[in-house]
Amino acid sequence: MRAGQKLVASDGLEVALFPLEYINISQGENGSTSHQGSYAVDFLGWGSNGRVYKCPCYAPCKIKVVYASSGTYRIFESVNKVHLADGSIDYLTIWFSHCDDNSPYYLGRVIEQGEQCNSTGTNGKNVTGDHSHIICKKGKYTGQTLLPSNHWTLTGQSHIYNCLYVNDTTILNGYGYNWRTYSGNVKPDYRKYKFKWVLYANKLRKMSS
Repeated sequence: MRAGQKLVASDGLEVALFPLEYINISQGENGSTSHQGSYAVDFLGWGSNGRVYKCPCYAPCKIKVVYASSGTYRIFESVNKVHLADGSIDYLTIWFSHCDDNSPYYLGRVIEQGEQCNSTGTNGKNVTGDHSHIICKKGKYTGQTLLPSNHWTLTGQSHIYNCLYVNDTTILNGYGYNWRTYSGNVKPDYRKYKFKWVLYANKLRKMSS
């Protein structure tokens, strides 16, 4: 997704979108470094000119901070049910790790779809370069689970590609996962047409003067 992007289905529910402009995975699910048994995925910050450090991540839908760690990660829950990438309608829980400054994302803060909610970084132990470690779950936040590999994940974790649509996201390295684009009916974003309506209104005023 892009900064400020909003996508609302014709039923009035938001469509959950992937929170970065580019998908470039550095470690996939059940990875050999730190994801054993986890559906977590690591994403590099990327732009049209290549690697971006401290790359902004955007709220996939309207979300609220429901867990704030001592500094290394934040867990958000959608304020309302949303359209998820497997075709279901449910709440979304999403975890971001490694942002270098989580202070803006305090417990209870609500962030609108398309606003910055995190960024890639190197915060945490044994972090292998600037990236964002993201975990998703269908449904409301129900806690965290310590895996046999001694790594934490969301209780009831879900595949990220079953949760987030990739509209307006460029896929560079998607690990062959089944990424989907939302193609259902949507409500028009009147912000796109505001300038045209202003021009038209001015034209009408001139014609009547």
